[in-house]
Amino acid sequence: MSIWLRLSDWLKKLANKLEEKAKADAKTKGIGKPREQFVFKPAQRYEMYVIGHPRTVYKGRIEDVEDDRLILSAPVERGVPVFLPKGTKVMLVIVGLPSGRYEFETEIISFSEENAALPRLVLRKPTVIYRKQRRAKPRARVYFRVRYRIVESTLKREVRMPLYGRVDAWDLSALGIALLFPDELPLHTRVRIDFVIPDMGIPVRAVAEVVNTRWEEFSRKYITGLLFLDILEEDRAHIDKYVSILLPKQVDGFIV
Repeated sequence: MSIWLRLSDWLKKLANKLEEKAKADAKTKGIGKPREQFVFKPAQRYEMYVIGHPRTVYKGRIEDVEDDRLILSAPVERGVPVFLPKGTKVMLVIVGLPSGRYEFETEIISFSEENAALPRLVLRKPTVIYRKQRRAKPRARVYFRVRYRIVESTLKREVRMPLYGRVDAWDLSALGIALLFPDELPLHTRVRIDFVIPDMGIPVRAVAEVVNTRWEEFSRKYITGLLFLDILEEDRAHIDKYVSILLPKQVDGFIV
């Protein structure tokens, strides 16, 4: 075989190897794979505001999902359903998912008061949504009791509940925890908390600070988000492991 034939054969083999490597790299990076679409599901929580108007944030939940429509519980202000006319442009944000926060523009199709106890708001289902936030650490819904003690020196107003006791946890991550309180705590209030990680039996003690709070209509309590300020790193690692076990059961919708 001449040198030119050997060179040609070598170049073909090299080209084949490079092509195989490119395909392997693309597969690893997800190139060429179809992206999974965000999944709307009943009971997902939303925040909504009217585009072009002062930013009043309305909150509620998705009641039903159809091919081209989303049916929501109508937002409520001071116990009264908020009427939004047909054609109103709104920004809807899906919140409370472990995979992040998603938003999209859409419009009101109709407002129904057939069931006076739970008026419905019908929106056009979007074809494109955007991830607004991806969490540094995922969080999962949890169900256990937490012992708390509010640090009195941080309070800026009277709190209409005991300064210590037990409450239910709402969700958990390695960065913080959300608790269900009967009263709204001021931002930056510091709380000492003690709980045991379920199934693992590991006790955790931490100091946390209130970073957000919102009224939860169904439990009739305030979901209070607390950021861990003082916690053992090994306890944080245990929490992260526990959350990673729960996440496959908790994810409602996601984008890969």
